[in-house]
Order: sequence, then structure tokens, then C-alpha cells
Amino acid sequence: MKKRDIPDEEEAIRILMQGAKMKAPERIKHRVMHQLEAEKAVTPRAKKVTEESGNVLRDLGAIFGTMYALLAGMVVVAYILFGGRFLLSTEFIGTTLLVVFIFSMLWLIAQLDRRVQAKRFGKKKRVSE
Repeated sequence: MKKRDIPDEEEAIRILMQGAKMKAPERIKHRVMHQLEAEKAVTPRAKKVTEESGNVLRDLGAIFGTMYALLAGMVVVAYILFGGRFLLSTEFIGTTLLVVFIFSMLWLIAQLDRRVQAKRFGKKKRVSE
């Protein structure tokens, strides 16, 4: 709005109100800001629900680390008892593949269980909210 559009009466009232307006002292401004910061610090914050990728890597390392340790033990025992030629036999390779298959299935079952548990807890959380 331009100044000439405002009637003289409204301008006079506006000038009177600006003169009567009280300004807050700095202490009150400081106390109000302190109160706002204190309330912000005390209120609980909502946590973001994210899928933990660390569990997958931790399971992977634990299960397959155990598998490689077992395979290393099998190689050492087979080499000591039967010699180096036995390590290339079909019996030893078949046993090694069986151990690898069992540990792979164990990891797969652990991952499926983790996903089922995540879905189950996710549904309970949505129902309770």
C-alpha cells in the first residue's frame, strides 16, 4: 500500500501505537531463548527406523569365518593322516563341498530369519502406533 492510500485517521493511530509499543529488555530475550533451548533438549527425539546392514556383514563374517577355519582344520588333519595326494581325491573334495553347502544354507537361514523378524516387529510397531 502506498502512503497516500491510507487515510489520515489510520496513520495517526499507527503513529500513536508505535510510540506506545514497549520493547523487551535483553534479559527477558535471553531468558526466553534459554527456556526454548532447555525445552528442546528435554523433549524426546524420534529415532529413524533403518535396516541394519551391519547384521548381514556380521553374520557373513561369523558363519563363513567358521567355515574357513573348519576347512583349514580339515586340510591339516587330512594332510597329516593321509598325505597330500588325499587332498585331491573325490572323497575329500566331496566332503569339502558338503561343508561349504551346509554353511551356506546356515547363512541363508539366518538371513531369512532376520528378515522375518524385521517384518514381524515392523507390523507390531505399526499396529501399536
